Amino acid sequence: MKFSLLALAALGLALGQAAASPSQQRPFAHHPPAAARGDIKTSGEFQPGSLYHSQRLIKVSEAARPRWMELADILVLRRAGVKFMDITDAKELHSKSASLDGGAQYSSRLPTKLVHGKEVGGAIDALSTKLYGDVLRPFTAFHNRYYDSENGRKSSQWLQGQIEGLVSGAGANVSVSAFSHRFPQSSVIARFEGQGADAEETVVVSAHQDSVNQWLPWFGRANGADDDGSGTVTILEAFRVLLGRGYAPRRSVEFHWYAGEEGGLLGSQDVALSYKKAGRKVVGNLHFDMTGFWRNNEVIGLVSDHTDPESRALVKSLAETYTRLKTKEFACGYACSDHASWNTAGYRSAMAFESQELEGNTNIHSPRDTVETLDFDHMLEFSKLAVAFAYEVGYDGNSAN
Repeated sequence: MKFSLLALAALGLALGQAAASPSQQRPFAHHPPAAARGDIKTSGEFQPGSLYHSQRLIKVSEAARPRWMELADILVLRRAGVKFMDITDAKELHSKSASLDGGAQYSSRLPTKLVHGKEVGGAIDALSTKLYGDVLRPFTAFHNRYYDSENGRKSSQWLQGQIEGLVSGAGANVSVSAFSHRFPQSSVIARFEGQGADAEETVVVSAHQDSVNQWLPWFGRANGADDDGSGTVTILEAFRVLLGRGYAPRRSVEFHWYAGEEGGLLGSQDVALSYKKAGRKVVGNLHFDMTGFWRNNEVIGLVSDHTDPESRALVKSLAETYTRLKTKEFACGYACSDHASWNTAGYRSAMAFESQELEGNTNIHSPRDTVETLDFDHMLEFSKLAVAFAYEVGYDGNSAN
C-alpha cells in the first residue's frame, strides 16, 4: 500500500510519540485516559453514537505498540488511508500472538481433493445476478451504514430482515441472529446446523455490511456499493441458493455479515473473541471484501498476508476449478479486513478480493461508490467461490470417508 505524506504523518502520530514512557502509554492498560475532547461538531439525526466518548486503543501494525487515541486522531488515520485495528474491547485476542501465517488455534481437516463437483455444479447453475441489484439498491439508499449511528443500526436490521425472508421463503431449518456490539450496528449470523459427528465444527463465510465516508464518517454520504455491499450480496446470493437446494452439511456452516469493519475490524474481532473464549471449533473462514470492480486484468485476488497457506491453497484450487477466473496473490497489509480477526484469534482464514489491485477502486469511502460502477458478472464468480467453499469444506469433516 502506498502512503501519502499525510499517511506518514498519521503513522508518526500512531507510532511516534517516542518520548512517551511505558507508564504513560501501556499496552492493554485496564482503563483508558480521560474522555476524548468534544470538538467534533455534528447536527441533527447524523450524530455519532457513544463509542468514542472515551479514547480507543488503536494498533496500526504487528510491531507497533497500541496507543490510546481520541476520535479526532482516529479520523486522521482514516483520512490518510492507514488501516488499523481498534482492540479496545478485544485485547485478549492481541495479548498473546495466537495467530498467524503458520499454526492455528484449532486445526481440523481441510479437503485435499475436491469431490463435490456435482453438488457445486448444480448450485452454480442456480446462481443469478438478480439479487445483487434487488438488495444493493435499497441497501445503498441508506445515507450511510456507519456502525456507530442510527443509520448503522437501521441498515443492519434491514439486512437481517432480508436474510430472514430468504430463510422463511425456503422453509429451511436455519437460524438467523443478531450479534450485538457496544455500538448500534449489529453483526448478523445465519447458521446451517451440521449433520452428524462433525456438527460441532464451524465453517465461516463472511463479508462486512457497514460503509463509511472517509472525511466525515457519521454524516457524509457513503453508498458503499462495492465496499462492501458487493461482498454482502455475493455471499447472500450463495446463501439463497444453498437454502433452495436443501443444503445439509456435515459441519455447521455460518454466514456472517460483520458490523464495524471500517472502525478497525470491530465486529469481527468481537465475534472471533467470543468464539475463541467459548472454545468453538472453527475450521476456517473465507472472507469477501469488495467483489464488484476490476480493471485491466480480470482475476480473483487472494490475500497473501494475515492468512494461512493451507486456506490460500484451497481457495486457489476452488476458484480455478469452479469459476472462470484465475487467481493472483497480493499483500493487503495490516488490518486489511475481517479475515485478520480470525487470523489473530489463531484460526484459519483466507480473503478473496475483486482484483490484484488493492487500491484499484478509487470510488470507495465516497458518494461515488454506487451500484452503477459494479460488474455483476464479475461478482457472480465470487458467489460461485462461496458456494464451492460451503460444499467442499462444509461437506468434508474428520468423520468423512
